[in-house]
Amino acid sequence: MLVGLRTSPRIVTEADLVGRHRAITVPSPMTPHPTDHKRLLARNSVLNLLGQVLPMLAGFLTVPYIVRGLGANAYGILSIAWMVLGYFSIFDLGLSRATVKFVAESLKSEDTTRVPELVWTSLTMLIAFGTAGGLAVAAAVPFVVTRFLTLPPAFVSEAELSLLVLSLSMPIMLGNDALRGVLEATQRFDLVNLVKAPASVCFYLLAAVAIPFHIRVSGIVALLALVRLTSACAYLALCLKVLPGLRLHVSVSLKALRPLASYGGWVMVSNVTGPILSSIERLLIGSVLSVAMLTYYSVPLDLVGKLLIFPASIAPALFPYFSQRGSKRRSEVSEVSSQALKYMFVTMSPLVVLFVCFARDILTLWMGPEFAAHSTTVLQLTAITILINAFGYVPYSSVQALGRPDLKAKLDLLMVFVYAASAWWLMHLLGLTGAALAKLLITAADTSCLLAFARHMKAFSAKACISAVGARMPLVAGALLLGGVAIHRMQAGTVASSGLFALLCLFYAVAVWYWVMDGNERLVMARAVWYSPSKQDGAVVAR
Repeated sequence: MLVGLRTSPRIVTEADLVGRHRAITVPSPMTPHPTDHKRLLARNSVLNLLGQVLPMLAGFLTVPYIVRGLGANAYGILSIAWMVLGYFSIFDLGLSRATVKFVAESLKSEDTTRVPELVWTSLTMLIAFGTAGGLAVAAAVPFVVTRFLTLPPAFVSEAELSLLVLSLSMPIMLGNDALRGVLEATQRFDLVNLVKAPASVCFYLLAAVAIPFHIRVSGIVALLALVRLTSACAYLALCLKVLPGLRLHVSVSLKALRPLASYGGWVMVSNVTGPILSSIERLLIGSVLSVAMLTYYSVPLDLVGKLLIFPASIAPALFPYFSQRGSKRRSEVSEVSSQALKYMFVTMSPLVVLFVCFARDILTLWMGPEFAAHSTTVLQLTAITILINAFGYVPYSSVQALGRPDLKAKLDLLMVFVYAASAWWLMHLLGLTGAALAKLLITAADTSCLLAFARHMKAFSAKACISAVGARMPLVAGALLLGGVAIHRMQAGTVASSGLFALLCLFYAVAVWYWVMDGNERLVMARAVWYSPSKQDGAVVAR
């Protein structure tokens, strides 16, 4: 059970802030409340999930129209721009993550004067790094376009202009991430997603709206940069509202930069090695097997990879929570971790069972029988891999929140070489199935190591996890799997099988709700949406 403290915020006027040089108030612990923090985490996770689902839905609906409207070459340039935008986080040197951690810690300490100094130092450095990185990338754009991209001559200048606009907008992108991190540190994910979700949806909608007006790709990229600038301004306004002390104490110092840089440096290692670990097997498939086989691997991986929106919704809510409580409340972190793993297991089991039991049917219906013949086993192994990977998000958050990002960074550096060697060997031995198996094994090893790190830091307990999950959850999940296998073997046809599996999932949901969840958990889930942010641990500042 997640146990937390309900606090009664001490109200401080802006005049008091000036007199005391205080950035925010110090929370005053009151009587513990058993469901307060559960509701906060559940609500934040649901908000994060909605913040990811809405852009995915917008992309699903608009991408076919955008592809047809722009054409293959122009859309290829736009997709590269989106990809480059995703990799801009490498240039923040881990400062965004560090900002969330140290601001969250400071919000719980007695000396909260650090908060403005941390925020302004981080924001200033990120804008500086973004400017330097953007200029460096801009200088390399002509070389990259002419040497690495195969484009018709008519699209070369358009590609160069698009990437140039994007690279010069890097300071905006990094500043946007830093300001969002400040709100995450205060656990105001309602405000984060109020800005993030519409901005992400606008990425697709503006591209679609631009097509009838014959706006070129470079113009669309400029619109995307404008969206990020707007969201950065919105985040800044919300930060000043939530933490009005930021207006009163604008300061940049080396003292604040040292812990940010030390912590962020290790996070940067994981940011660099992460994309390598996620894509190295694709390069090996193209080299060891063939580029054609890469398609049979990438499509099922991208399909089930969407399931990671569930752990990716929970982890951002856990990180500031663990950062605030981790140093003195390791037992609470362990309990929360166990509960989060339980909810992840409950949420993802039906979808994983669906892909494992009906992999061939899904691929045949979606991509055709020839594609299904090559990719069925890949889809099944990848679905299991995604489930194991999801369990790693929780200890990853706790280990970094408790001040040891170096553990994950060192593990990633080791895993790059181990993964490359094992994937190469298994591909020669088992072909495409070997690639999927290597992914599963390295993911299991990574998750196991993260859980071991968290256990060593007393942020995870296998006993507490088993107690939280209980004996009933494995039984319910096992029954779900057996039911899925039975439905598949019936070969009742697509419509009938879909109906039967939907009915099975309904029984699963009822069993989980009434047999697996206790009364307190049901109450928390039912009331999560109505949680008031003013009741969370933290302070309210009167203006």
